[in-house]
Amino acid sequence: MYQIIQTDWESHQDELTAIRTQVFVDEQQVPLSDEWDGRDADAVHFLLLEDDVPIGCARVLIEEDNPLGRFHIGRVSLLRPYRGQGLGHSLVQSLVEFCESQDAGSAIFLHAQAARQKFYRILGFEALGDEFMDAGIAHITMRRAPNQESS
Repeated sequence: MYQIIQTDWESHQDELTAIRTQVFVDEQQVPLSDEWDGRDADAVHFLLLEDDVPIGCARVLIEEDNPLGRFHIGRVSLLRPYRGQGLGHSLVQSLVEFCESQDAGSAIFLHAQAARQKFYRILGFEALGDEFMDAGIAHITMRRAPNQESS
């Protein structure tokens, strides 16, 4: 059985660290200094569990003065054996619902790996601007307008 819980860094640091290390540092070769940006303690975290075993996670940063939007989704990660089953979409949709419950009138944005644009477009995000490099991986900024339905 799958479950998504809202949590914080203090409560689930070990689980969040393990998933992100496996996905970003080990698989994608993201440097440790890029992955651990010092913002986790201020973020709202979400943990995806299968029978109480952590298999995915993501975070939301609330950025009051960001012109792209108030809510910044990031660090979306899912362990390899669980990909391609719709679980990542469920995880991101949980973050979107959280953001909308906090302030339905604010946009949500993220910096998607360029190869994952379709994944986020399905969830209602639109690409903005040009691709850029982050941690050696091509990214693009994507934004979801307030109260936009996913297709």
